[in-house]
Amino acid sequence: MKVLTTTLMWLFLSAFLIGANASPSQSLMTARIMSDGSIEPPNVPIQRNGDVYRFTDNLCAQIVVDKDNIVIDGAGYALQGTYNGTRTDQWVVGDGPYQEFNETAVPWTIGIDLANENRHNLTVKNLNIRNFYIGMYIWTANNTVAGCSVSDNIVGILLSGDFNAIIENHVARNEEGVFFGVNTPGNTPLSIILSRNSFIDNVVHFSGCFCEEYDPSEPIHNWDYDEQGNYWSNYNGTDSDDDGIGDTPYVIDVQNRDRYPLMESIAGPPISTAKMPVEIVVAAVLSIVIILIAIVVFRKRNATLRN
Repeated sequence: MKVLTTTLMWLFLSAFLIGANASPSQSLMTARIMSDGSIEPPNVPIQRNGDVYRFTDNLCAQIVVDKDNIVIDGAGYALQGTYNGTRTDQWVVGDGPYQEFNETAVPWTIGIDLANENRHNLTVKNLNIRNFYIGMYIWTANNTVAGCSVSDNIVGILLSGDFNAIIENHVARNEEGVFFGVNTPGNTPLSIILSRNSFIDNVVHFSGCFCEEYDPSEPIHNWDYDEQGNYWSNYNGTDSDDDGIGDTPYVIDVQNRDRYPLMESIAGPPISTAKMPVEIVVAAVLSIVIILIAIVVFRKRNATLRN
C-alpha cells in the first residue's frame, strides 16, 4: 500500500464515497469543544470535569474538537448521525477539511473531527459512533481511539495522522472500516498502533488506497502490535495450538497483513451502566446486599464465640 498525501487520499476516497444520501432535513447540529474548554452549545449531554468530557446521554450531533489534551468518554452512550445507508444524491469529498462547498454541493457528516492541524492528544473512549458518512476523522498526531464501537457508517475511521493508536474497538458494518493514509509523503506508515480491534462484517475492513500497482521494493506493512493482532470476521485460518492466534497471517492485500490475527472477537460495543437491563442492575444490588449481610452475620457470630 502506498502511503498517500492528504490530497491524493481524498481523491481516492472520493471515488469510493460517491453517491451518499443527504437532504436539508438530515442536517445535524454541531457540538464544539472550544479552545478554552467550554462546550457550545452548553446544553448538550456532555459533562466536563477538567480535561475529561463525559457523555451523560445519547447525542445526535457532530462533534468538532478545538482543544488539545482532552478525553472524550462516551460512558457507553451513542453519538448518532443521520446516514441511513441509502444512496440517492451525489457526494464527492474533494479536498478534505479545507474544502469550500458551493450551493449545489452535498455536505458530508463526520462524527468526531479535529478543528485544525494544530489539535493533538485527543483520546476518544467508550463511545458508540454510528450512522455518519465518516465516523471519526483522525488527521493529526498523537491521538487514541480505544474501546469504542464504530458502526454503520460509510467510513468508520479515516486515519491520516501518524503516531496514533486504534486499540480494542468494535468496527462493524461499515462500507470501509478503517481508511488509512498519512499527511507526510513516504512509503512506511509512521508509528500507527492497530491492535486488538474487532473488524466485523465491513464491506472492506481496512484499506489505504485502491492501487492496482505496487512497488515491489516496498516492505510489507504489519498491522499488529507487540504480537497482538486484530479480529477479522472473514479470516479463515486455523489455530492448531489453541493459543487464540491464527497460524497464518491475515492478508489484507499484497503489502498489508496482520501477523497475529485473533481467532475470536474481543471488542464489543460499550454499554452504559445507565442503560443496563433492570434485571441485571437489581441482581447486582441484591448480590451486594447479600454479601454485606453475610459479613455482618459472620462478624457478630465471631464476636459471640469470643465472649
